[in-house]
Amino acid sequence: MEWYGWLLLIAVLAVPAVICGMLYSGKNDSTPCIGCGECIRSGECVFVKKRRKTMAEKRKKDRKSA
Repeated sequence: MEWYGWLLLIAVLAVPAVICGMLYSGKNDSTPCIGCGECIRSGECVFVKKRRKTMAEKRKKDRKSA
């Protein structure tokens, strides 16, 4: 009977871990919206803005080296 408790605990902890793993797996290099409201104020998401800045810097370095 005691192992049922351990099995339930593992299931309760495993389900959120699997869900978070799927959501934040890094497939698109940005996390989903966190609701900070920056996109409403400035019209641009903070995560996309940072990614665009780094991509622009990489392009400039590539152009200089070529």
